[in-house]
Amino acid sequence: MRFYAITFDKVVIRFYLMMGVVLLGMFSGYYLIAGLALPLFLSAVLGISFKPEVPVLADSKVLPLAKAKQGKLEKAA
Repeated sequence: MRFYAITFDKVVIRFYLMMGVVLLGMFSGYYLIAGLALPLFLSAVLGISFKPEVPVLADSKVLPLAKAKQGKLEKAA
């Protein structure tokens, strides 16, 4: 679970879902159902992503600048 890791369109979708839950609870008369909107509201405001975190590999595929320039010089020659 990561905070502030979702895009704006997902935030908007969660707000619409939250409003749907609130309206469903209010119009049906079961006000406790409207209380289920609180976790949706908090997940939208905090931008919580429920996807698993991707482990960062220690090996980097990026070449240092000096080696990259040296490789270009060898190809040119």
